Amino acid sequence: MTTVRTRPTRESLLTNRLTKIDTKIFNNVIELVSKAFEVDIKKMSHKSRDRELVLARNMSYYILHTSYFQKASQIAPYFKRDRTTVLHGLNTFVNDIEVIPFYMEKYESVMDLIELPNNIYANK
Repeated sequence: MTTVRTRPTRESLLTNRLTKIDTKIFNNVIELVSKAFEVDIKKMSHKSRDRELVLARNMSYYILHTSYFQKASQIAPYFKRDRTTVLHGLNTFVNDIEVIPFYMEKYESVMDLIELPNNIYANK
């Protein structure tokens, strides 16, 4: 069974969210994204602005925000960032997908590996 995914939209960023999830879910998302981009997990929270790391971080922010209903202020501490940095990464994610063709492929491959629960509120 293949899932058809459309391009993410800015409207998906505007929905109301407040859900607490387990640290294991954060670590799982970060691990899957770092494997997709072939970067070290420890470097995901470094201050480095290499393009591959920035793309990986932005994808992680977006997945945590849209799939697990996390606010920017909840995501930021895991990456040692400010919430405004996370918001900037979320907003540029959509533009990056349009400019970098392989980025959408990596996003789809990561989303195929992530097992989303039927009810996200069961993670509280």
